[in-house]
Amino acid sequence: MRLRVYLLGVFLGVAVMLNFHLAHAFGDEAMFLTASSGTFDRPHDLTLGPSGQYLYVADVGSDVVRVLDPFSLKTLGVIGKGALEAPHDVAFDRMGRLLVADSGNDRIVIYNVTGVNATYEGELSGGLRSPEGVTSDSRGVIYVTNAQLHNVVMFRDGKTIGALGSHGVGARQFVRPHDIEFSYDSQLYVADPGNNRIQVMSPSLDVLGTFEGDRTDFHEPKYIAIDEGNWLYVADQYNHQVKVFNHSRRFLATIGTGKAGREIGQLNGPEGVEARSGHIWIADTHNDRIVLYQWKMFEP
Repeated sequence: MRLRVYLLGVFLGVAVMLNFHLAHAFGDEAMFLTASSGTFDRPHDLTLGPSGQYLYVADVGSDVVRVLDPFSLKTLGVIGKGALEAPHDVAFDRMGRLLVADSGNDRIVIYNVTGVNATYEGELSGGLRSPEGVTSDSRGVIYVTNAQLHNVVMFRDGKTIGALGSHGVGARQFVRPHDIEFSYDSQLYVADPGNNRIQVMSPSLDVLGTFEGDRTDFHEPKYIAIDEGNWLYVADQYNHQVKVFNHSRRFLATIGTGKAGREIGQLNGPEGVEARSGHIWIADTHNDRIVLYQWKMFEP
């Protein structure tokens, strides 16, 4: 099957004409479009807002969530100044509220957001120690990864309703779990970087399998994204790459040469990724920037 992803709008058309560079993707074309400049300090995971008009970035070293134009990557505003400490993850729930993994304060902060403006609504804090990943499902259940406690905790209506995990290498165990995301077939993916794997679970936290070994060659996979085609994108920190797998989890491509650097096509310890409509946003963490790529043409 041939999948062609075309540019959205005149701006991106001009950007591609000016910046036609290919990622190191084993022959599959992912074009570098642009990179942010200044302001970031170890950016981690990032997410598009429900409207697609804003990109929200957990900027760990600045203790804020930055709000960006998703295509120019210019900062439009900040959320949580003076309230957050080392936020690691951001996600939107079914009601359009912004969930922030406020890792340094051992809590999840919930904001009502309109563009760059946010108002505090509440928080979750029971049983959390350095939460570094957060997501939610259509039932209103919020899932949180505890990096220090090596587990996953479930909340509903502000109360803890379940937990899974302990420190270890077996099924139902984790070592510093980070991101947690739902796939389009309602499976829960948990990045388990200390075990160099991703665990796949049901919404009730039953383990369905693991994603690891030679077919992945992960080295501390930290944050992930799943696009509308159910493709999986993994920010593989110490391989300095984002790895891409199709809907059946067949390896397709990488962005990044595998060597830390700042040149086009290089990344340095990426710890965040978002993918939508053929665009790929990467938190190039140790280069203190966000980079934007787009598939030109892809033939799995």
